[in-house]
Amino acid sequence: MESSPIVHLLMEKFISTWTLVAELKDLAGNGTNVEVTEAAKAHLDSYRFPVESMVSLPNGTVLSRMNANDLMEGSSNEEVSLPTGFSDELSLMYYKFLEEGVTKAKQFN
Repeated sequence: MESSPIVHLLMEKFISTWTLVAELKDLAGNGTNVEVTEAAKAHLDSYRFPVESMVSLPNGTVLSRMNANDLMEGSSNEEVSLPTGFSDELSLMYYKFLEEGVTKAKQFN
């Protein structure tokens, strides 16, 4: 995931963060800030065990998501021709997931 196209895309288009499910549950049940509560609920609704990567808008709208298990299952053991800057198929799949989020976000601008 350290390929230069991914790093460039993350630096240019994203604010990257992470949170624990327990923290999301606390925020969803807190209720003191409606926007934060709704965003936490949206992310909990999209979450699947064990790790879920999500691209979302600042208001919590989930645009794209990818489960770690799906990422691992999606890669093949076959040798494939990769675009410049990608060292493995997993990196390319992750990049495509990020691009999907960027593309979907454009409809909200």
